[in-house]
Amino acid sequence: MPNINTTYFLSEKEDSLCPLHQLSTDTFEILAVNAPSFPYTPLEKNEHLTQNLIFTIIFLSVFAFVRLRGKDLLSNLIFTFIKRKKAEILLNEGISSNLICYLLSVCLSFAILSAGISIFLSQTFVPLFSLYLFAGIFAYHFILLLLVQLIGWIFNAKVIANEIIANIWTYHILIGLLVSPFVIALFFVKSFAVLPILKIVIFSLILFTIVKITRWIQILFTYRVSILYMILYLCALEFIPLLVLYKLVV
Repeated sequence: MPNINTTYFLSEKEDSLCPLHQLSTDTFEILAVNAPSFPYTPLEKNEHLTQNLIFTIIFLSVFAFVRLRGKDLLSNLIFTFIKRKKAEILLNEGISSNLICYLLSVCLSFAILSAGISIFLSQTFVPLFSLYLFAGIFAYHFILLLLVQLIGWIFNAKVIANEIIANIWTYHILIGLLVSPFVIALFFVKSFAVLPILKIVIFSLILFTIVKITRWIQILFTYRVSILYMILYLCALEFIPLLVLYKLVV
């Protein structure tokens, strides 16, 4: 290297410039450098991937069966959710012939709700705990149906009871199916995305419950039910179960 007295080399280990003075023998030393590396974010290992996949596959398989075998089931439910129908119209649209599909649909809805509650409380999907939640929600559904039938028989309001029961099936099926994409997404997203998705699910459930109670109040006003009976009905069938569920969750 003629006419050069000093040569500088960059050392990646020490992040400094190291002067190497030229010797009379015209030899110089080249410092060893590390291989270039690129920044990356290591993927998080999903320890519960197998059970999440099994739950997702079973859910999608049952949903596909309901979608294919249930005659206009989902379209009728969505239309009933948007625009109120009387019980006689709903019964004539094939509820009896699609009873198996209705039972499977409500099971799918409650399975999604129990999985979402399990993730909310335990930060992960716990199958056994979700099974207990599923059994509790399922029991609440049929106890609610029996209470409506009992109140309708006591106050001689069978027509009102039938319409409320039809709406109970509608809302309890849709409340889980509409949030199912977000709950299933919780199984496979990164940890930083879990909280925003949970907020979307909770907001959707609150909004859905408000619409459900509003629709039932509309039914009671349509049949000119007294305010006292309306308050007793809402407290017995809506507010008290929600408070019990809140206490269990919190």
